[in-house]
Amino acid sequence: MAIEDPSRLLPGRRLRVLQLISTLPVGGAEEVVAAIVRHLNPELFEVEAAAMEALGAIGEELIREGRRVAALNLRIKRTPAFRLIGALRRLLRERRPDILHTHLYHPNLYGRLAAWGMGMPVVCSVHNVYSRVKLHRLILNRLLAPWTDAIVAVSPQVWADIRRYDGISPERLHLLPNGVDLQALDVPVSREEARARLQIDGFVLGAVGRLEEAKGHTYLLEALRLLAEELPELRLVIAGEGRLGEALRRQAADLGLKGRVRFLGWRRDVPLVLRALDLYVQPSLWEGLSLALLQAMGTGLPVVATRVGGFEQVITSGVNGVLVPPRDAPALAAAVRELYYAPEARTRLAEAARRTVAEGYSQEAMLRRLENLYLEVWRRRRS
Repeated sequence: MAIEDPSRLLPGRRLRVLQLISTLPVGGAEEVVAAIVRHLNPELFEVEAAAMEALGAIGEELIREGRRVAALNLRIKRTPAFRLIGALRRLLRERRPDILHTHLYHPNLYGRLAAWGMGMPVVCSVHNVYSRVKLHRLILNRLLAPWTDAIVAVSPQVWADIRRYDGISPERLHLLPNGVDLQALDVPVSREEARARLQIDGFVLGAVGRLEEAKGHTYLLEALRLLAEELPELRLVIAGEGRLGEALRRQAADLGLKGRVRFLGWRRDVPLVLRALDLYVQPSLWEGLSLALLQAMGTGLPVVATRVGGFEQVITSGVNGVLVPPRDAPALAAAVRELYYAPEARTRLAEAARRTVAEGYSQEAMLRRLENLYLEVWRRRRS
């Protein structure tokens, strides 16, 4: 919703907005929070963040930049609910935000419970599809809906899941896709220099994301094995860490991929990694709307992704990328093989991918829509 004169809605000062999340390691939802803290219009908003658990790498970055970030250092799954809620209520009384914006399930749950009766609008962001529906979560989400001023879905698929399972009315639901900073992707480094820094050569595939089941890396490794004999120059770099890190490294070794796969760990120079690639692959099993995929497309890379979540919103297969079924290593291998032998198609897809992100998924557009949402929920609560 466009607002012609936002200053009319303000209380004679900037609105204080608190971003609440579980923790702030390197990850998609965490990068969204960091973008809000760093780049929301400073003339209208004063933004800070709070982590229910430890700070994490992104939280530490924000503090080094002089941003205000709190860490409650709680253990969400081991701390009794009443203590979590009590700690959050103390934080809210101390910080006195005009708007509380929560991200991911546990902050969405405990943040709303803590804010009950305090008079502040609450915005909740849902960053993923409902891959595994849990009855107690559905019940809690339905009970808390009347206390929620707005629920943000990052893709139409997430929006549909919230409507279907939580029964939230469309009036409370807002579609607000993630966005990426295109200028930050344009690193002043050549492809050759990026490859030299990463010590890689050949035809390089890349994937960026947490090493967790949802990201589907095991199928990417299997696809690489299927292609290894036919395409000896094929290489794979994976940026990220997670609970499956050791298992995936063992799988790569067991598949005979030693020397073909590089696990880079967490990287804060993802644009450099992307610059070194020939093809980006996102083999997710379920997803909301991956920032890493948008970054790869915004960089101008051809992409192969699975037909899950928000990927179908962003990619038209054969136009600005290629979509394959999830959990299907042979289909993934076939798509990589086809693009390996078709450099003209890679160029066409890459150019269309960059246009898609520039026109519909920029960070600036995401932030402007969010600013308007904040002002709207503030206006509704005040009136």
